[in-house]
Amino acid sequence: MANSEYEYVKREFEFDRHLPASNWIVVRIDGCHFHRFSKIHAFEKPNDESALKLMNACATSMLEKFPDIVFAYGVSDEYSFVFREETEFYQRRESKILSLCVSYFTSVYVMKWKDFFPNKELREPPYFDGRVVCYPNMKTILDYLAWRQVDCHINNHYNTCFWMLVMSGKTEKEAQQTLKGTFSKDKNELLSQQFQINYDNEPAMFRKGSSVYREKVETKLKTDNYGNPIKRTRMAITVSNVDIIGPDFWERHQYILREEEKYRYEYVKKFDNIHRLPRCNWAVVRISACQYDQFSLIHSFDKPNDETALRLMNASASLMMERFPDIIFAYGFNNEYSFVFQENTELYQRHERLILSSCSSCFTSFYMMKWKEIFPYKELVQPPQFDAEVLCYPKPKIVCDYLSWRQAECHNRNQYNTCFWMLVKSGIGENEAHEILKGTLSKDKNELLFQQFQMNYNNVPAMFRKGSCTYRQKVGKIAEVEDKGVAKEQWDVAVAHMDMGPEFWRKHPYIFNSK
Repeated sequence: MANSEYEYVKREFEFDRHLPASNWIVVRIDGCHFHRFSKIHAFEKPNDESALKLMNACATSMLEKFPDIVFAYGVSDEYSFVFREETEFYQRRESKILSLCVSYFTSVYVMKWKDFFPNKELREPPYFDGRVVCYPNMKTILDYLAWRQVDCHINNHYNTCFWMLVMSGKTEKEAQQTLKGTFSKDKNELLSQQFQINYDNEPAMFRKGSSVYREKVETKLKTDNYGNPIKRTRMAITVSNVDIIGPDFWERHQYILREEEKYRYEYVKKFDNIHRLPRCNWAVVRISACQYDQFSLIHSFDKPNDETALRLMNASASLMMERFPDIIFAYGFNNEYSFVFQENTELYQRHERLILSSCSSCFTSFYMMKWKEIFPYKELVQPPQFDAEVLCYPKPKIVCDYLSWRQAECHNRNQYNTCFWMLVKSGIGENEAHEILKGTLSKDKNELLFQQFQMNYNNVPAMFRKGSCTYRQKVGKIAEVEDKGVAKEQWDVAVAHMDMGPEFWRKHPYIFNSK
């Protein structure tokens, strides 16, 4: 980390919220605006089998990626992931766990879309919000999962009746009125008498949802000298559509969770505490790519900077500002981006987890969907994943100092990396290059670049040295507003590479004064 006068913004304002020890962690992911998303992509009603299978494939990838997830349960556009009680994943840091889960899930969703919808173009980036809930014992976990499956049954039962009525010619309002106040047996009778449908014969995936877990399976390795098979038991991820409310499933799979004697589920909602960001504070969401060294190596990014990869980050940030009008400014370099929300934002009623998860997921989705445009000749072979954290600052000056700190970090990292990779490209080993640069100051690095490589660091592209500022700027006026004769100002998202000192903020006072 760079030593600078701005580092106090980290010491005094960044706090990690660690989830309590010896608690089971549940991350529940929900699709954002999926009513619109499903309409745009013409999903079948009441259930689209391909869409559900895509969600299941994403959940399977989650279990493959994160070994500490022991069980997952999904229905419609929702999935719950249960982490083992003693997990130390990211030292149980809430923001890291939540943002990484929604980001990776989103990334896989976009990446696998063509596998399940080969003839349907992805017309809008999907994104998800999420929440983290801690449960103190296995009984509450079982009750939580029972609650979600009961919800699955109630919602699917209603939706099956609703869409059958609509398809038979009723309007949506008429269908809602018909079903108002009905019980389960009433809905069964309606389906049977009007549509000759036995609800119990509907596909189990629709009625019971999907459970994803590791199943013990025997595989034949070889045969011995007498022709007898030699088998080995291994754990394989499986998707099933079974009853998880009663004890039968858990008795057969005691290695996942232990059997409990009583199953109540409504009370589990009380554990789901909502943390809202403090009022009259500027919220900053900082998003960072995970395992980026590996990702950049797999995709052969240029060192020390890949201009195309940085343009992809900037394009994703610009789309974030279009999607979320409350973002007034963004700053990014290398594999990270910080988004500043206006002081009085009411996005998600300032619900921290929803802001954090939706931003992480949305950024991931934009990154995925823009990949082909920015890298037309480079295949995306590994899904990217981003973690995020939310910070709050009470004054614009502190926000400016935060941004200056990130820009100082950009300078220090880039200067070091420029020297490091120039040394490596000259034939010096990576360990030796680190040793040469150990303890050097900024002027030492400038001298090294000039004397050994005839390079003036100040002539390196500004995007590499200063990072990227993304903000709105006025581009003119559009047609007059009807009957008022007042021209409306037109704004556009701009990306610039400049110092964020006092002069920048004097030239752009509207950024912190935007309403």
